[in-house]
Amino acid sequence: MAGPSGICSFEELIQSEPFTFYIGKARKEFVVHSKAIAATSWHFHALVNNGMAQSQKRSVEYPDMEPEDFARYVEYAYRYDYTVPHWTLDDPHSKIIESDVDVEEGLVSEEPEPEPVVEPETGVNVFGPGFGSRAPRPFTNESTAINSWSKKKKKSATSRATLNLRRSFDERGYLTSDEPSATMLAEFLPKENSKPEQNFTPIFLAHAHLYTFACMRLIDPLKRLALHKLHHTLLKFKLYDRRVSDVVELARYAYDNGEDRKPDGTIEDLRKLVVEYIACEVSTIGKHEAFAPLLQEGGEFVVDFWRIIAKENLSL
Repeated sequence: MAGPSGICSFEELIQSEPFTFYIGKARKEFVVHSKAIAATSWHFHALVNNGMAQSQKRSVEYPDMEPEDFARYVEYAYRYDYTVPHWTLDDPHSKIIESDVDVEEGLVSEEPEPEPVVEPETGVNVFGPGFGSRAPRPFTNESTAINSWSKKKKKSATSRATLNLRRSFDERGYLTSDEPSATMLAEFLPKENSKPEQNFTPIFLAHAHLYTFACMRLIDPLKRLALHKLHHTLLKFKLYDRRVSDVVELARYAYDNGEDRKPDGTIEDLRKLVVEYIACEVSTIGKHEAFAPLLQEGGEFVVDFWRIIAKENLSL
């Protein structure tokens, strides 16, 4: 594993000294291998190895962090990826918005192109000049034609057998869809919604929390990974009316916790992702009652939002 602490083998990693983190107000305990943590950033490398009180005690407290968020960071330290949380269901007795329709992705059903028809060797050239013209094949004599036909039939049979074997070889599989590795990789993938009652706020905020944590602890690869997963979640997200509030909560978190715009006008990456998504979906989000309080709160979000609206000449 490569990182600020250098390169070490997996054996060295799992034999490294334990380091304990106490997370949240309840001080939930996480005991991890020190080299796994130290490899993620210079911040953690110093925490584990600088000889100060925390590195000597082999423990530290993070009272302002939620255990589930820290668990994803620990997973990242070992796997360089993290499990995406699942959506939750709205209260079944909550009001159903009439415009919420279970929209399925538009699947274009295309007619398959017809396979070329290879006619028997009758002396007719199916694909002659002009592709489709039926020009007669020039045979020298009947004996030559019969010998040629016999050889081609044998070659064709051999080719089909080879193709069948190749196809069988190529399609062979040893792993099932419920293998541990397949299940783990599937849990890393961004989630997609299909029904209005699927609440995606926990998923949006999980990515945002991990991004903020990575910013504070200088873990640049984790920052990029969290943004990547959030971006792909938004790309797949079906914006039902009821789910506008999920996006509003994400925007509120980004603007409550991210850095303000720099003097040159540069917007912090998480804020930029969220405010541009809202601008792209302004025809839906801008008219929703959940969006009005976010505007009324003012601050950097309103400035960034209206700058994009004006620049792109968008309308609510």
